[in-house]
Amino acid sequence: MKYTLLVISLLFGFQIVAQDLDLQRKIEFVNSKIQQTEKGERLNWFDSLTKLTYRNPELEYDAILRKTIDFAIKLDSLNFATKKVADLIGFQNNFLGKPQEGLKLFNTYVEKLNKGTDFGAIGRMYLNAADSYYYTGDIDTSFEYYTITKDYAEKANDEYLYAYAVMYTGYNESEIGKFAEASQSLKEAAAIFVKLKDTTNILGAKNGLAVLYSRNAFYEEAEKERNESILMIGKTDRYTALTNLYFNAAEDHKKIGDFKQQLLNIKAAFLANSKTNNAFLAEPIILTQLVNAYCKNDSILQAEKYFEDLNALFVKDESEDLKEQIVKAKRVLSFTKGDYENAIKYSSEFLSLLQNKKTHLGDIVAAEQFLAEAYKASGDDINYKKHLLNHYTLKDSLSNIQNVKSLAYYQTLYETEKRDLKIENQNANISLLNLKNKSKTQLLIFGSLGFLLLFGGIIVYRSFVSAKKRGLAQQEFSQQLIAAQEQERTRIAKDLHDGVGQQITLIKMKAQNSDQTELSGLAHNALEEVRSISRDLYPVTLKKLGLTDSIEQLLLDLDEETDLFISIEIDDVNTSFNETESLNFYRFIQESVNNVLKHAKAKTLILNIVKQSDGIKVLIKDNGQGFEVNKMINQNSLGLKTMAERISMLKGNLSIKSKRDEGTSILVQIPV
Repeated sequence: MKYTLLVISLLFGFQIVAQDLDLQRKIEFVNSKIQQTEKGERLNWFDSLTKLTYRNPELEYDAILRKTIDFAIKLDSLNFATKKVADLIGFQNNFLGKPQEGLKLFNTYVEKLNKGTDFGAIGRMYLNAADSYYYTGDIDTSFEYYTITKDYAEKANDEYLYAYAVMYTGYNESEIGKFAEASQSLKEAAAIFVKLKDTTNILGAKNGLAVLYSRNAFYEEAEKERNESILMIGKTDRYTALTNLYFNAAEDHKKIGDFKQQLLNIKAAFLANSKTNNAFLAEPIILTQLVNAYCKNDSILQAEKYFEDLNALFVKDESEDLKEQIVKAKRVLSFTKGDYENAIKYSSEFLSLLQNKKTHLGDIVAAEQFLAEAYKASGDDINYKKHLLNHYTLKDSLSNIQNVKSLAYYQTLYETEKRDLKIENQNANISLLNLKNKSKTQLLIFGSLGFLLLFGGIIVYRSFVSAKKRGLAQQEFSQQLIAAQEQERTRIAKDLHDGVGQQITLIKMKAQNSDQTELSGLAHNALEEVRSISRDLYPVTLKKLGLTDSIEQLLLDLDEETDLFISIEIDDVNTSFNETESLNFYRFIQESVNNVLKHAKAKTLILNIVKQSDGIKVLIKDNGQGFEVNKMINQNSLGLKTMAERISMLKGNLSIKSKRDEGTSILVQIPV
């Protein structure tokens, strides 16, 4: 048996050697032809040599392609040279991991090659250059180059090239927090790739959507996109796509605290990546995730093993990207081992690395939280609170940015659909008039008119139904965002009260016990500020006093703090709403009253909440400066939209009447 295996091994080895020798003979033959020929014939042999050595660094593919490009330019074969430059930039980006070299190539040749006539080839050159800018962190320039790529793709009528540019634009938009725009770009790209039956790139677009959902904390939607993609891959060899899908799944499970699933998914990503042709590109970030996952699952020995593999890569190539992964892994290892001094050191270094480059705000939010935990574990309460507040401030800012942008996008989408419906109706009417003018007989006129009216009616009806569905989807999405915002406010308020508030209380007591009057006063002021922020984030009086008394307390506090004359008439509505509905009703009253304070310049405020047999009626009236309601609606006022969404969530109706210098009246009716 051993003898048989030995023979098989020798035969296999002989085949490999024979293949290598055969390839070498072909390369030598083509090289001899290059030396013997001139001009166009010689360029053809150069092209043959690039195909023989295709993307093989050991066969000097890079150097051969550069010589081919220079010779093509010398012959003024600009279209041929452009294709090869595009290939070489892609090789530097995606196979060697050297986007800086890709940019050097682009800048060397672009001025000359822009004079070519093959717009598709020029577009691919700009596409790969945009990738180079993206990989080097210059996202703004990559945006510009993807736009240029789309222009060339349209000139060349190249749907593939256009779809690539749109998809990569979506990736960029997701990276910098333009989530609504990213969603639109990725869906557009996916639709084109579906039309072209390109499964690989359909997967790329769907994975981009999954990442987008994850960053907005829509983990179920992200998982759905990933599961559909994995089913689409099936038993094929699309290991790069699988790597991305499993890696992002691991990231999501880490965010929600499911560390066992995190480990399972990152191990799957590691296995899939090992089967790709360019595994070294994703290996560092996967190894870092493995270190994190094993630390979270109390397997420190396994974590150290994968850290050694990561460090071995860093020793070979001390690039900035690898340094970032090394520091990221070191902070987790140090923290897990209880070495909090080094955990703080590496956490601070990692945060600084993120801040010095254009990175996603969510990554900095997570880094601030980890650093805060390291300080807390070391007993440094001052720095713990400092970085925890940084974490919450950035996270709240990120949440607000996402929600506002998403709401604005979906409102714009809804208005666009209404505009398109109007244009369709106008076009239908024009078609009918033209047909009537061209008709020869009354029968033809009425027959054609009837047919077109029926057809136009079907189009209008379908467009109306479609617009209505989109409007409902927009409304549902807006309400989900409001609910997510309230959940996040509640969580932050609880953390501030139970964490930061208690720590400041302890500082205050210690200061009082040691007669440090000034420190005690500062602690008292800080505690009151934290409590004020916490109350604004979540009204604890709702649970303590109930909805009716909480609204009364809100108005009484306002009456004491301002010169505003306030008239209140409130029936008991405690039993009319559940907990979520009570919070939405309270927020509506709070936002309405705050608008009066901020904008109305009123002297009197009237609030009536009356419970009747057919429901609850609310009147909020002031004698302030008023405003033009239609103008605010046309300007897409986020405040008015949020108020309207809250009443919609209560299945109520909202109307606003206002005139300049005559005040404002808000009328609400909610069925019970």
